[in-house]
Amino acid sequence: MEKITIDPGCVFCPQPVYVIGTSNTDGTPDFSVITWIGFCWDGCPHLMLGIGGQKRTKDNIFRTGEFTANLVSRDWLKLADYFGNSKGTDGVKNALPFACEAGKKVQAPVLEDSRWVFECSVRKTVRLEESDIFIAKIETIRIDGKLKEMDKEMIDLQALDPVLYAPYNYYAVGEKLGECGFWNKV
Repeated sequence: MEKITIDPGCVFCPQPVYVIGTSNTDGTPDFSVITWIGFCWDGCPHLMLGIGGQKRTKDNIFRTGEFTANLVSRDWLKLADYFGNSKGTDGVKNALPFACEAGKKVQAPVLEDSRWVFECSVRKTVRLEESDIFIAKIETIRIDGKLKEMDKEMIDLQALDPVLYAPYNYYAVGEKLGECGFWNKV
């Protein structure tokens, strides 16, 4: 297969969509879509969240050191898209109805529609020229009660139905293709 070189500005980084929940100074919830998310291990799982530019969400994380990452599924993509395309600095984001509650381990809001939520506390911040990367310990994971029978070792992505983001477009997970190690079983 012949390879060609393209500009790194044409980045292709498909990722699950998360709505990040933080608390404003007056205690009201703030939600924003961030897709620059990864995971690492340092004795326990950590979430790495990259936020560029000036955003209320980033200001709230610097102030409180806490946030939630609410996995977006197809059934509430419209709300997530609204959160991602409106600015917290323009006022409270309440043009669409939503329900949220306080986190159990962190002082940040959890969206009731999310089937999988990470509650996180920042352990380290890496400052870059135009963005910041928050490395946060996952304090707890909250999942939809309907998923309690799901094998937590072999997460069923079709049950979670996560939305994937690939620059400027949303996609859904397709069929399961196999399990790890299947190469020597077929």
